[in-house]
Amino acid sequence: MKNLRAESLDSLRGFAIFMMVLSGSILTWVLPAWMAHAQCPPPSGTFEPSVYGITWVDLVFPFFLFSMGAAYPFAIGSRIKRGAGIGRLIVDALWRFIKLAYFALFLYHINPWALAAGEPQTAGDWLLTLFGFALLFAIYLRIPWQINPWVRRIIHWIGVLVASAIMIWVDTRNGGQIDLFRSNIIILVLANMAAFGTIIYILTMKRPWARVAVLPFLMGIILCKNLDGTWQQAVYNWSPLPWLYRFDYLKYLFIVIPGTFAGEYLRSWISDRSKMTGSLILKHNWTTACVLILSAILIALNVWMLFDRMLVVNFFVSLGIVAAIRILVCYLPSASAFLTRLVNLGGYLLILGLVFEAFDGGVRKDPSTFNYYFITSGLACYCLTAFVILCDIYRARFITAPFALSGKNPMIAYVAAQLFIMPVLNLCHIGDAYTLSFFEQTPFLGFLHGFIVTSLAILTAAMFTKIKWFWRT
Repeated sequence: MKNLRAESLDSLRGFAIFMMVLSGSILTWVLPAWMAHAQCPPPSGTFEPSVYGITWVDLVFPFFLFSMGAAYPFAIGSRIKRGAGIGRLIVDALWRFIKLAYFALFLYHINPWALAAGEPQTAGDWLLTLFGFALLFAIYLRIPWQINPWVRRIIHWIGVLVASAIMIWVDTRNGGQIDLFRSNIIILVLANMAAFGTIIYILTMKRPWARVAVLPFLMGIILCKNLDGTWQQAVYNWSPLPWLYRFDYLKYLFIVIPGTFAGEYLRSWISDRSKMTGSLILKHNWTTACVLILSAILIALNVWMLFDRMLVVNFFVSLGIVAAIRILVCYLPSASAFLTRLVNLGGYLLILGLVFEAFDGGVRKDPSTFNYYFITSGLACYCLTAFVILCDIYRARFITAPFALSGKNPMIAYVAAQLFIMPVLNLCHIGDAYTLSFFEQTPFLGFLHGFIVTSLAILTAAMFTKIKWFWRT
């Protein structure tokens, strides 16, 4: 049986990665505050936890987490149809956790800025980073051609041994010690979500209420973490391997688990779509255009008004747009039931988050607040709605294809800028200090720098997708 694939979900994932890489590539110190994390305003980028609100940069990680949760029904549902049992699925989830955690460790150590240890990068640093990028193909590449399984295992374990030797050398070359706490925190969080989120979904596939019921228990422990002498504080602080797991990472299940419901809605609709008659196939009209535009406006308005703290206006305007979208989707043939469920979920989460906006001082990514999880999950639903219209109704592949192709190869898309594009540019003396000084002259050039690097990274991932070279865990 052919696996179901959602182009809209791949596009959402690719879009999140594009924005994630872009936010790390633009020269924020020459840009306005809304182009950086709200709690790390330019030009210094110093962390200011007293700042409330969000920017577009604060949406990219939640959008990726949401798409990660939405992918579980596709990946796990397909494996169950092929005969995989619950035990096997859980073992595979734990194995994926280990492989992603190793990826997080190696990604940190092969980072050219980590290799330079605070000094200007040398040609040797850039070359070693490129070698590390190539080494990741040996470890994670799903080879698209027939090869003896033993040969594949030998290549994999040689790659692991060489990568481990590089990490040990990086940690000890200046007299230091091996430090497992040095890892890419974003990938480490994703590794924890790959384990806990997947296992929770596997155990609650037929009991969605139980999946939701997990969240209040997590909330209780998180809210009580600062109460001295309580068992909740002990659970929150306990970890057998602090470099690998912390209870604090589980807070992102408040984004991943809502994503699983969106994924179930989407998978069910795609499965049923093949049975639809020609008259019920999605067609674009003024209604779909309005839903698309209003979804984009809703996301943009919340970012703008929450950042500028126009809280009352934002609440009532958002409420009105949510209601308008809900009414409009009822007029979409065949997709009305699916999109109604999706925008119901998004509207509920967004309005819930806005009602709780004043909690803990206001919405904030760092340290993250519960209203942040609800608001960003709700906005992710509307972003997925927009991509469903673009991919399945308008079939606007000239817009969505780069996102979809990179979204199918997320590991390469995430690291390509850091491990491939920047080393190549610097070795060609295109990305050196002189070139950087040119892009620092104006905010437009500071943004253009990031856009160029990000576009090259996304095109690199798309190219590998085209030739079916995928990194998989």
